[in-house]
Amino acid sequence: MIPRITLYTFTMSPFAEKVHCYLQYKQLPFNCYFVNPLRIKKDLPLGHQVPALSVGEETRTDSTPIGLWLDELFPEHPKLLPNNSIERNKVLEIDQWISHHLIPGNFRNFPGTGISPRRILNAWRLGQVLHKTCHGGMPLTLQASWPLVLGNVRFLKDLRAMTDQTVPLKEANAKLRSNFIEKLEGGPYLGGLTEPTLADLGAFPQFVAPYMVGLSGAEEILEYPEIIAWLNRVRTYLTDTPPLIPNVALKREFPGDPNGDYTIGKIPECSPRSPHQLLSIQPIN
Repeated sequence: MIPRITLYTFTMSPFAEKVHCYLQYKQLPFNCYFVNPLRIKKDLPLGHQVPALSVGEETRTDSTPIGLWLDELFPEHPKLLPNNSIERNKVLEIDQWISHHLIPGNFRNFPGTGISPRRILNAWRLGQVLHKTCHGGMPLTLQASWPLVLGNVRFLKDLRAMTDQTVPLKEANAKLRSNFIEKLEGGPYLGGLTEPTLADLGAFPQFVAPYMVGLSGAEEILEYPEIIAWLNRVRTYLTDTPPLIPNVALKREFPGDPNGDYTIGKIPECSPRSPHQLLSIQPIN
């Protein structure tokens, strides 16, 4: 019997989203508890930041160690890491690249740095998503000041500092996506492997979540058909129970056509076509 599993998360937390996808891939039933940023110490059963995962009476933190723990706890479910030691090490190396390059690059991109209409709009949007999904919501004053808050959070500053900010943003984004495609090594999944692993599941939400909540600039991934095709391959291993992006936070449908239409520059409309897509879409205004 599988014990009760609860993921303590924020909508749009990249590390919590990794764990969300691990659980879906392993076909484990779980619930999401959307932590209120004003009650982090009260809401979290362990530690001071998401993700935290409780399985029965035990709780662990930190996304990649949680993935390793899940493989230990549920070895009969689909594995996140290959048995082959060479492949396993390759997957963990790619996972490190995701944590130290792809995710920091995303934070530089969304909401971004400096003062610009796009940065303010994206930061406000992220505040609205958090307000509409966290327990109890956020006061109006905090919602209004969220662009300023995101610019001063130490954790986010540290992640952005991991990027080379001397490289123009557009060039840095293109390099990240090019490097990602190289890490596919011509295979259907990262590392040239034939099935998704912890690395694919960690990278998947970094492309999908900003796009689906409607962040400005996230649509640039549509210019990379190799990435869109990979996203749709990974997606066939996942479910929307519970959904990665809650209905109330959706602005766009999943990028690309599950039937294989990866037209560059095409932004899909909200018209569910498969059981992997949400059937009830309630965008934020």
